[in-house]
Amino acid sequence: MNITFVLNFLRELQQNNSKAWMDAHRSEYLQAKSFFREFVEQLLAQLKTIDPALHATTANDSIFRINKNDFSKKGEAPYKGHFAAGISPGGRHSAFANYVFVLEPGNKSRVGGGIRQPAPALLALLRQEIDYSPGELEAILAAPAFKSQFGTLQGQQRKSAPKGYAKSHPAIALLRYNGFQALHFFTDEEVQQPDFIYQLLPLYRQLMPLHHFLNRVITNEA
Repeated sequence: MNITFVLNFLRELQQNNSKAWMDAHRSEYLQAKSFFREFVEQLLAQLKTIDPALHATTANDSIFRINKNDFSKKGEAPYKGHFAAGISPGGRHSAFANYVFVLEPGNKSRVGGGIRQPAPALLALLRQEIDYSPGELEAILAAPAFKSQFGTLQGQQRKSAPKGYAKSHPAIALLRYNGFQALHFFTDEEVQQPDFIYQLLPLYRQLMPLHHFLNRVITNEA
């Protein structure tokens, strides 16, 4: 994958985010999209060596559209300023935890995992699992290797305790999350290094305990 080409394309897109510009630069877009798909295919092949649940997942299942879902709002840019993939059993829109890869200029490229926006019913089950398994998720997030690479969970938190849980609950900090995602950011210089792709699998491996915790809620309900 020619990451430099893709980053340059995305920078120009961010500065000229319009359908007219995209139409005029469609050949560059298709080339950048092809480069990104090639990278995701290589990344997916690596992930399948550590997570057999991905055996049927393809790159096309995983790559998000660059078009925004709704750009009809006045003044809203029609395209995202990044390429992104969410790799999980069933593809990018699966309820299962995603292995995330986002290529975005401005030192915003990132890898990570988890469930960013669980549906209300799933969120309730995840909170229930945190309540039923005291300390388990805390231990996963506090592991030195995980904490050094991902820090704390990303995502919005409720200001108050969720319904049915006391403010004094020992895991209230986690119960207040509306999503459970961990991210590691890279600079533009880092993602352009020749060995960049080989740095990712160790990071994804560190996410597997988090994925196992989140996904078992789904499999137990299936």
